[in-house]
Amino acid sequence: MSSAPLWVVKLGGSLWRAPELRRWLEILAAARRLRVVLVPGGGPFADAVRDAQPALGFGDRAAHRMALLAMEQYGTALVDLEPRLTPARSLADLRGRPSPTVWMPLPLAEDADVAESWDVTSDSLAVWLAGALGATCAVLVKSAPLPDAAVPVSELVTEGVVDPALPERLARYGGAVWCVSRDDHRRFAKALDQSNPCGTRLTLPSDDPNADG
Repeated sequence: MSSAPLWVVKLGGSLWRAPELRRWLEILAAARRLRVVLVPGGGPFADAVRDAQPALGFGDRAAHRMALLAMEQYGTALVDLEPRLTPARSLADLRGRPSPTVWMPLPLAEDADVAESWDVTSDSLAVWLAGALGATCAVLVKSAPLPDAAVPVSELVTEGVVDPALPERLARYGGAVWCVSRDDHRRFAKALDQSNPCGTRLTLPSDDPNADG
């Protein structure tokens, strides 16, 4: 396959009702200068799992598996909305199929070294996947407003923008992780074409916030 740089891009489930969703899919599907793996959020399907858990009383292990299925449901919808996207389930498929691909996470994420709890969302799974694939960076597309600067990941955890497991996952990844607001798709399209990430760079305490990303 191509030796072009690889980006893992997570489309937040909160975009499911956003008018920008189709534009994001068009931009990602048109990527040519680098390879893209799209990680779907859970959207309304994950919300249904959250609502059902206290009523039915199933445990976190079952909830984790159901949340992965929610990501697959959202991913299935995204592939249907944008036919240029190709679903993929294994690392071999993600590496070998023509870009861009959409990760269907159930088989692979069940074997990932992540906690089976609500502290882990598609944010941390996207960064885990970026590490497994040796991706240049991971980009988390969010509905929340974001500063256009480097920000400690712990700050975004406190604000509820990213999941609580992300700081540890970021430290283990070792690559760059960025957040981009959903309404910043035009700038992201240029960044994608130039292979130069934009948005909010997430940092750890040991990071130099002025380091190039």
